[in-house]
Amino acid sequence: MNRTEIIHTQERIGALGDGFWGPHSIAACQQYLKNLMPATHPFPVEGSSEFLAFFGEHGEEGVYTPPTRKITLPFTIYYDQSPIKTLRVHNKCAASLLRVFQNLATIYPDQLSRKAAGILVYNGLYNPRLKRGSLNSWSMHAWCNAIDINAGKNGNKTAWPATATMPIEVIECFAKEGWLSAGVFWGRDAMHFQATAPL
Repeated sequence: MNRTEIIHTQERIGALGDGFWGPHSIAACQQYLKNLMPATHPFPVEGSSEFLAFFGEHGEEGVYTPPTRKITLPFTIYYDQSPIKTLRVHNKCAASLLRVFQNLATIYPDQLSRKAAGILVYNGLYNPRLKRGSLNSWSMHAWCNAIDINAGKNGNKTAWPATATMPIEVIECFAKEGWLSAGVFWGRDAMHFQATAPL
């Protein structure tokens, strides 16, 4: 983001709009998003004992696939150049992700605004793999409860919001459904949203 966009984000979350994204802005943004989440959080914390009881086992190539449901999106997104109108999502968070996209369709009512926000670029959902660099910790994508959007501008090692471009308004739509933003809660990987509660 540029300085003007960072100031806009700071003002939106109730922080000092000085264009410097430091510890105070980070804490304010995390608290702001937690306040937007449902009072009774719909999803468990990643790695908790409740997590496996809620989502079940992770997927593993050729072994097991989590139970999913197909949702029809209110607008078309694109994987490379291929149009995507439906997604398969874990049963426990499919309705929630559909509501996220319905809210995005309301906030960004036309193709031009959706393109500007970066929400037309889809980079995947289900991927039964370990976390990058891990020997035994599974990615949330292995449960089919995480989605990546606009990875080219919001990559794994790209700092949010200093360099990454994911708009706070998009992050809010996910937060209102209890989805965690990697960009806000670990400062990078702003493409990534997962159906887990914050710590």
